[in-house]
Amino acid sequence: MANPQSPLDRFLSRLIKSDPPRAKSLCVSLLGDALAPHGGAIWLGDLIELLAPLGINERLLRTSVFRLVAQNWLQSERHGRRSLYLISEQGQRHTAHASQRIYEGAPQDWNGEWTLVALPRIGNGLAERAELRRELVWEGFGMIAPGLFAHPHTQASAAHDILEKLGIPDRALVLSARDLADAGGLPIASLASQCWNLDDVAEQYRAFSKNFGPLEKLLEAPPSPAEAFVIRVLLLHNWRRIVLHDPHLPGPMLPDNWPGRAARELCGRLYWRVFDASEAHLDALAARDNERYTPLTADVEARFGGRPA
Repeated sequence: MANPQSPLDRFLSRLIKSDPPRAKSLCVSLLGDALAPHGGAIWLGDLIELLAPLGINERLLRTSVFRLVAQNWLQSERHGRRSLYLISEQGQRHTAHASQRIYEGAPQDWNGEWTLVALPRIGNGLAERAELRRELVWEGFGMIAPGLFAHPHTQASAAHDILEKLGIPDRALVLSARDLADAGGLPIASLASQCWNLDDVAEQYRAFSKNFGPLEKLLEAPPSPAEAFVIRVLLLHNWRRIVLHDPHLPGPMLPDNWPGRAARELCGRLYWRVFDASEAHLDALAARDNERYTPLTADVEARFGGRPA
């Protein structure tokens, strides 16, 4: 961290204290953003050292890592008295799926096609219907009528994956549809405010811009690698928490002053401002005696619209 008296250090300390990150969630953010592009393997001791400046103590981190192993996000290997943790195949799938929302966002164009999931009135118990609803809402679907969920750009494969995951692939209909409101009737898009909690998401984006906006001026003086890494992890962790709850409706369905646009631009600017220095810190710690630590993958360069010229 910086000199305790520096404005940047005071800012980061206030940010962490005002909203202390949860160890498990923070660990997932770090795994997906920073470690997956380097092969996804790290010694437990190095992981503890990386996250200590963010207020995560060793006991909390060990507990979180054990839970991630139990949930098949991570796999562990014993090497004498040391433990190496690797992102599992399931963890890689989750990370790849979340990356589109985190780094790319919703499409600005839309062809008017919808993906619908319809639950028949019979054949599904209450518990199954409740679990399916939770999964669909997490994926960004909105309930436009009892038992009928819709999303304007999510691939049908995402809905099929959810049904497979819940063990009910033959219990719901997955359909592709086009709105025919111009022939008379109610446009589905007009139900956006009723079917998706956009007000809450908008408020989260405004709070993100308010909380992280001051960093632009503070970063006029280049941060140290350790400071840059803390900023990157905090930035991505907070950003990830918002965008994974955003239904990611296409541009034409959102208001002109949608705060998510400004928040995404800010996040991208800050991310690239600290990226290289944060990578230097990550290399210095995570690459130590770690043959599984690989060079950065090229696809990272496309994050947030690509590295600025």
